[in-house]
Amino acid sequence: MPLTGLRGFAALWVMLYHVWVEATPRLMMLGPLDLTPLFSAGWAGVDIFFTLSAFLLSLPYASRHLEHASPPPLRTFWLRRVQRILPAYYAQLFVLAALAGLLGIGMLPDVPQFLGNLLLLTDFGPYGAAPMNPVTYTLPIEFGFYLLLPLLARWLRPGRWPWLALFAIVVTQLWRHLVFPQVAHLDVPLRVIAMEQLPGRLDQFVAGMLAAYAYTRAVAHGHAANARANDTLLLLGALLFALLMWAGHYAVATYWEGHPLLFVWHSLAGVAAAAMLYASACGSRIARVLFDNAPLRYIGLISFGFYLWHFPVMQWLDRAHIFDAITGYRLPWMLAAVLAITCAIATLSYRFIELPFLRLGRSRKDRPQLTTEMVAATDAGGATQCESVR
Repeated sequence: MPLTGLRGFAALWVMLYHVWVEATPRLMMLGPLDLTPLFSAGWAGVDIFFTLSAFLLSLPYASRHLEHASPPPLRTFWLRRVQRILPAYYAQLFVLAALAGLLGIGMLPDVPQFLGNLLLLTDFGPYGAAPMNPVTYTLPIEFGFYLLLPLLARWLRPGRWPWLALFAIVVTQLWRHLVFPQVAHLDVPLRVIAMEQLPGRLDQFVAGMLAAYAYTRAVAHGHAANARANDTLLLLGALLFALLMWAGHYAVATYWEGHPLLFVWHSLAGVAAAAMLYASACGSRIARVLFDNAPLRYIGLISFGFYLWHFPVMQWLDRAHIFDAITGYRLPWMLAAVLAITCAIATLSYRFIELPFLRLGRSRKDRPQLTTEMVAATDAGGATQCESVR
């Protein structure tokens, strides 16, 4: 499934960005061509994660609305979200605390910080707990969307979806334009925390929801298999993403000072990601070539653990001075080591923590396996019903 491979690509991209930041020199030239934006924009893998999560989780809602059926039960939806995220996340918190307390690896959190991390109160700057793992700032944003999704999904209907799009655009732009003047004098990390709250990323999630709605209708009406149109849409989405990467890279000096891109970058990235998701789900041949391969599918399968563990692994290797003896360019060596160790830990997390919890409360035929993250079936009426393990 290209979507699983696309998730694997997003996870790799985030890791590549963090490793690139630690390696020097950072300028990446191929003859006269500056490829640095491909590395410096790796944090945009999070944009893909958010939009993809919304796409997959909205499919059952869009399908049921199309059939005029009741939406999925709230209790089941939220229970599965908790099963998907918290076990692996909590396991990491306890491992990090144990390593710091017993072996002196990393910083031992005090009780308020540890409790704040357990309660996902890590995305509120000076008003929250310092994250034990910096990349987990995205989890409170994601969980906030889980709480809103059942309500927002009511607008995934003919005649209503434009209002959902308008609502998301207005909320996001109001948040960004009202919050920025209040935090413009603060350090950049605090500006990031303030601007990246859920209201400031809502349009990305809604872009994924609308892509799911469009995909469900296309499948139901037999319009999803236009290979040329899907390939064209995928390329347009990729082109928009590339333009955003290069524009953001060359505006980096003024981006957090109030550059116009600050208010629209994530919005446009959500649109680009949604276009690529729709085209990939509909069967784009280019998407199959790029993303439907065993390595990316496997990383996509273990992507949550991969995302959680790559940063601590990189920190451990750096603090152990593993790469100090390398006199040349360190990026290839660092990338290979972080990738190998992270894959091993993420595999253990998926097999022994994530899967067992995901299977709780499900019949054997509905349990997620090691080979897929989305189960799709066509009902008697022709509508596609999908469930995301993510």
